Amino acid sequence: MFVKFLIIFISISFSISAADCEKPKMPSDEEWKIWLNNIKLEAIDNGISKEIVEKNLNDVKPQSKIIMRDRCQPESTITLEEYLYYRVDKSRIIAGKNMLREHKAVLEEIGKHFDIQPRFIVSILGMESFYGRNQGKVNTIQAVTTLAFDRRRSDFYKKQLFAALEILDKNLVPDGKLKGSWGGAVGMTQMIPTTFLETAFDWDGDGIDIWNSYPDAFASTANYLTSLNDNPWYNNSTWGREVLPPSNIESIYESLQQIDPKGCGAVKRRSKPKKLSEWSDIGFTKINGDPLPKRNDLEARLIAPDGLNGRMFIVYPNYKNILYYNCSSYYAVSVGLLSDKISN
Repeated sequence: MFVKFLIIFISISFSISAADCEKPKMPSDEEWKIWLNNIKLEAIDNGISKEIVEKNLNDVKPQSKIIMRDRCQPESTITLEEYLYYRVDKSRIIAGKNMLREHKAVLEEIGKHFDIQPRFIVSILGMESFYGRNQGKVNTIQAVTTLAFDRRRSDFYKKQLFAALEILDKNLVPDGKLKGSWGGAVGMTQMIPTTFLETAFDWDGDGIDIWNSYPDAFASTANYLTSLNDNPWYNNSTWGREVLPPSNIESIYESLQQIDPKGCGAVKRRSKPKKLSEWSDIGFTKINGDPLPKRNDLEARLIAPDGLNGRMFIVYPNYKNILYYNCSSYYAVSVGLLSDKISN
């Protein structure tokens, strides 16, 4: 019955344009050879050794299935409530609690080193790969080379290709081990190659392994969340909380919106910042009706992922760091709520 419900749910929650999902026209052998030769030269110009370039790109072929996956991602009409039902579910909560308990010592060490609460580290892994169980098995060079060739996000994936080759050139990952999702994300952390180079961390001292080493995956996640120069992580604060709006929310909501916002979509959709005391004065309360905490020094913003008729949250600076991991309001709220539930 559950499987039947899930199939129905997926069919009504997502729609795909048939035109966008037609099988892509693949290049001729000659077209691919010309493009690939140019990419090889550019990779070498970017400092990658000729040996690594030749070894990893000589036999690579474009994969129509990967291009199809990228172009034919479903247009979601899912609500936050539905998203949470499948992403902050009982099995993910139980597994997260177990991970916090089983790896308590190393998580506390890593949390202290990076000045971040362990529950957020574990929650990210829970959302990204179900704590390492769903990492993907696609050859990363194959994936990012195919997507670098495709016109849709060619510039982005060319950077990922050069970064993936650099990872191999620096012997950060053994040959044949650089695998992950069809979109190039790797390991328990599902980091793209450029992020791997920037923040992957060898905690246990035997080489970076975010595929099999929980300490390395924990430390890499913590390093990323706390290394954003324009938005430090606050260890003495949480991510946010669900709130009840005042009765006049419809008349004041527009006045709360940011003016000339910058950043990705979910960052832009946060409201103007106010102190918690100011949100209380407007009439916002905790979800149970109690007053909000009295912290006049804490910047807080309102988000309403599903609009005025949906659930609302007051979010703190740490929420923005989570958005940098994946710029989706649904994702960041889920990480926050999962972190709350696994730590209780």
